[in-house]
Amino acid sequence: MPSKYQPQLSCWREDLYKGIYTTKLHLSNNKKLRFVNDDYCEFSRRNIGWGKIGRSITLVIIAPLMFMILFTLYAIIPDIIGDPIEYNLIFIPCCILFIYIIYILIQCIFNLLFAPEDCPIRLNRKTRKVYIYEHFLLYFGTRATFTRSPFRAKEITVKEFDWADVQAVITSVSSPIASGGVVRTYRIECVVCEPNSNHIADHFILSTHNSLCYDEWMWINSYMAFSDENLDKKLKPDDEFSWPIKVNWPEEIDKKSKASSLEDYNRINGDYKN
Repeated sequence: MPSKYQPQLSCWREDLYKGIYTTKLHLSNNKKLRFVNDDYCEFSRRNIGWGKIGRSITLVIIAPLMFMILFTLYAIIPDIIGDPIEYNLIFIPCCILFIYIIYILIQCIFNLLFAPEDCPIRLNRKTRKVYIYEHFLLYFGTRATFTRSPFRAKEITVKEFDWADVQAVITSVSSPIASGGVVRTYRIECVVCEPNSNHIADHFILSTHNSLCYDEWMWINSYMAFSDENLDKKLKPDDEFSWPIKVNWPEEIDKKSKASSLEDYNRINGDYKN
């Protein structure tokens, strides 16, 4: 049976229940909880924890590789000019492939240098609002990798949604491994439907796992329903190294996401509209 949310997301696996999952079992936050109080919570959505050493090693590997490819192109292109057409039919596509590989490597370098340390989500249960801090890094490896300019690596998008319009689905992607078998990655993706419908207007990634896991979604559902008894409220441990590009919520969104009531939210909203 297909997803009831249409158009169906690619690699869809199942729709998830929205509501309180349990009042008896301990609900883990998978060490993704950045902050929580009685008004709002903030979850980490970082799925690539490079850290200082990881980023440095990746840059050391990518940069020489890119220069090697450029040098190879510099050496090959003059030699193939004037060669018989049958040689050009081989070398020209190879050159195009090398250029595109360089494009991907540049994209990796820019994301390593300019991507924020995290792309969190905030949920305010008093105002029933959801706030998304989006960066391209979350979708790195998807089709957007091949269509998005690497020079937009600094670009941050902040979105606000009504909790009533947010649902969740599981998607999964499989890839073969050399020793046999497959590696499967699971994502909890939240779909934002048009009010009182199942038509998807937007969607975003909540979490990514190597095994089937619903923890963050169950935790959030119970929190938004003011069912706190069995919630794991231990905060995400601080990293030994924090990347210089910090999470920087816009002032208006920062205030609105921390509002303690709808009246407070409307007052803040009015202040910024005037």
